[in-house]
Amino acid sequence: MDDTHIYVGDDVMFGPNVIVATAGHPLCPELRERGLQYNAQVHIGKNCWIGAGAIILPGITIGENSVIGAGSVVTKDIPANVVAVGNPCKVLREIGDYDREVYFKGRRIDWSALE
Repeated sequence: MDDTHIYVGDDVMFGPNVIVATAGHPLCPELRERGLQYNAQVHIGKNCWIGAGAIILPGITIGENSVIGAGSVVTKDIPANVVAVGNPCKVLREIGDYDREVYFKGRRIDWSALE
């Protein structure tokens, strides 16, 4: 039923069981009885990470470099360079200097090992 475009930027990562939906149905029951649906494009910016089981609804834009937490339901646009989580998905914080020092639960990045 997804009858429009899903745009995915370069270097985007998707966890397992992510749903990106572009189709929806009117709230008006008489329109649904007639089988009507609408479609709205989804845009995901470059270098995003979409966590496992996230659901991205029709018409959503996710800005570049953003991270969507596992299990989140994205019902509104998400800006660039943020971590967003939850149901409904909301911005938790901006991605900043700390994230260039620590990669996971206090574990420091050894930049010299990556050269």
